[in-house]
Amino acid sequence: MPVLFALCGPTGVGKSKLSLELAERYRAEIIGVDSRQIYRGFAIGTAQPSVSEMQRVKHHLINFCEPTRVYSAGDFCNDVRALLEANPQKNYILVGGTGLYLQALMLGLPKIPAIDGSVREALEADCEKFGLPWLCDEARKVDPESMEGADENNRHRIVRILEVYRGTGRKLSEWKQERSGGIGNIPVYFLNRNRENLYARINERVDQMVRDGWLKEIRSLAQRVPLTAPAWQSLGYRELLAAKDDSEIQIVLDKVKQQTRNYAKRQITWFSRQVNSIQINIDSENALHVIATH
Repeated sequence: MPVLFALCGPTGVGKSKLSLELAERYRAEIIGVDSRQIYRGFAIGTAQPSVSEMQRVKHHLINFCEPTRVYSAGDFCNDVRALLEANPQKNYILVGGTGLYLQALMLGLPKIPAIDGSVREALEADCEKFGLPWLCDEARKVDPESMEGADENNRHRIVRILEVYRGTGRKLSEWKQERSGGIGNIPVYFLNRNRENLYARINERVDQMVRDGWLKEIRSLAQRVPLTAPAWQSLGYRELLAAKDDSEIQIVLDKVKQQTRNYAKRQITWFSRQVNSIQINIDSENALHVIATH
């Protein structure tokens, strides 16, 4: 198996730096496991690896997808399998925090039957009429298990949860018990930090994104990427584009920090319940040593 292990953890925990060290140690390439970092051009606000980091270690499934494309867990699994089959002699490390992608890759995709397109069309219309928060509430009512740990800004994901329920009469979480096509279990290392430290890192990272030119990136993207594109669902992008002055920008940034902290908390809860992993608190443990000696 060319996949050595997966390095996961909540947003902002410090996966990127460690993944580079591990990739060099094991002469491996990195496969991104992040549903937001896939989109071309949406680099700063999704914390994509820098150009220098991607030159240091080869990365896959980062900054490659057209912003207008809906990219699913099924697409991710197909792309990873194709990469592994084409390069059986290479070593790979999976790195990221999108648990659903990792779970689907290891266990396989749920055997959900085809659903009439009118169901999705109706849900998309509801989203436009009532808003995404309303759709999230509806999804939470019918399938709280699937909503646990879900990115509530991921419109495609929320619509999918409701589409499956309305189209099949069964929860997506129930269909997940019937899977096929997975690559099998691999070692999973889940990085975490003391909550206070993690939240401080998240707050600082948002501030650093602004210093790195996030606002300029957003305005540039708005000139060439339709605002209906799935990539705009990444946290903060639409909100900052709509902000009219410095005061509104600061309000949005404070909200982004809060929502990112909430998302990190959901990631921690989801992984603890859904994926068998080796937990590493990198405030008190040497993660490189733990992984190398495991």
